[in-house]
Amino acid sequence: MSRPLPDARLALLLSALSAALLTGCPEEKVLCTSGLDVCGAECVDLQGDPSNCGACGTACGSGETCQAGVCGCQPGTEVCGDACVALASDPLNCGACGAACPSGQVCESGSCREGCSAGAERCGDSCVVLANDPLNCGACGAVCPDVQSCHSGRCMYDVVTACYTNGQLVGIQAGTDRMGPRRQFGSGVQALAAWDGVVLVADAARSVLSQAPAGALGTVAEEDSLGAVAASPNDILVDPPYVYVLDSVNNTLQVLKREGASQGGGLGLRTVGQVNLGANTSPQAIAKRGDTFYIPLFGTAGSDFKQGNAVARVSVSDPEKPRLVDTVPLTGLDLKSFDGGTTMALPYAAVAVDAGVYVALTNLNPANDYLPNGPGMLARIDPADGGVHAIDLGAKDCLNAGDVRAVGDQLVVSCLGEAVFDTASGYRAKAVRATGLVLVKDDKPVASYALSPGCTGGPENGCDLAVGGRLAVVGNAVYVTDVNAGRVFVVEVRDGQFVERRGNSTPQAKGPALDACPVDSRRGISNAIDIVAVP
Repeated sequence: MSRPLPDARLALLLSALSAALLTGCPEEKVLCTSGLDVCGAECVDLQGDPSNCGACGTACGSGETCQAGVCGCQPGTEVCGDACVALASDPLNCGACGAACPSGQVCESGSCREGCSAGAERCGDSCVVLANDPLNCGACGAVCPDVQSCHSGRCMYDVVTACYTNGQLVGIQAGTDRMGPRRQFGSGVQALAAWDGVVLVADAARSVLSQAPAGALGTVAEEDSLGAVAASPNDILVDPPYVYVLDSVNNTLQVLKREGASQGGGLGLRTVGQVNLGANTSPQAIAKRGDTFYIPLFGTAGSDFKQGNAVARVSVSDPEKPRLVDTVPLTGLDLKSFDGGTTMALPYAAVAVDAGVYVALTNLNPANDYLPNGPGMLARIDPADGGVHAIDLGAKDCLNAGDVRAVGDQLVVSCLGEAVFDTASGYRAKAVRATGLVLVKDDKPVASYALSPGCTGGPENGCDLAVGGRLAVVGNAVYVTDVNAGRVFVVEVRDGQFVERRGNSTPQAKGPALDACPVDSRRGISNAIDIVAVP
């Protein structure tokens, strides 16, 4: 999903700037976007590329990865002498450095034993599970590169972030929260999804749905047209064997079907259907419940948002012939205007759970430069009768609700906050408040987490402020993007509270937020526009 601000002018501006930078000059020289350096004829990430770690041509050793430009042991291995070993399965270092198993025994889970347990395979004198062992992924000795994990015998990243400003993708390993190298991928990456070892990337600049292997993010495996030239693909939903792409400019829901792998290793998609949701509706996201899609309609300023402030219900009982059933209006809600004046629901995201469909409401005043004029809110839609109930998330903790995801029986809402942008420097945030996360249980906010950049003084003092964006969930961990400085914060949901794992504001944090998308020095911003968990 996408959109740092409801105002589409920002997305269009960044798209034009990104395209111009990536096109470069006609001179025959390599031009790299921010965060990548020239090594020979390629753009590489010296901070994360194990083949060029810290400097061009400096390769990490076998079993090592590159983090912050320094080679080190791969996650799951430890230093024993001058080598990186897996204490869980190394028969010469079984459970501890130098603890060798007796002749004839094997090492499994850090203990010496006579043979492998059920479900484990023998690789030499080691017992491993080929389905999830990154050192023996799918076959003995098949080592996953950098910080990739083993997914059902295939090496992939666990989480992938899209950098809109730089046109890059970057993989993250869940649990360790370590990043792989940044890879260049198009010029207008806007929305992500993942399916069967492939990351789907909607490129607004070229109006295509590109596919990259989830373990080789810089490689294009397949591309499919998104039809209209001026597209804004805001969301992708995978519902095998179909993929649905939502276009907020052309107001369409496009249906693609998998019909066998392509020659490049892609999914083999073909467009099989489409439905138009109506002029000036500006659809934003897709939530599926049964055979019905719930699609927030933001509306457009040119039509005074008269076709927005609603949720479209689309039947996909026949996926190749999607049908607009009706719309659920959000205009009758008490939006708790701060001054009793103008504010609109302007829905932005949605999620379907057992209790109903929850829609994130930005609650903005379009007449006042899209500033919040009420607290961030959720609307719960009852699928049985279409009834709508509003949930106040609290103005102190949440303004401009922008995304919502389920974590167990709770909901996590991302709040973009009230950001004041310096348009002279390329929409860099110079002030922001009430941006972060809110945890909701039984339709009530129960906890909050404020995004903090870990510095003070604002951009004029070298402090890039954080502005919350999209969410991805892995287990109880929530990954939230920063659309101003390109970071990814990691927060766990525990016992009805937020516990910071990667951030800058609490003592229990294991480290700073991840610098996934480098800030472009020429514009002072970096939009980590979307994030997806890879199954």
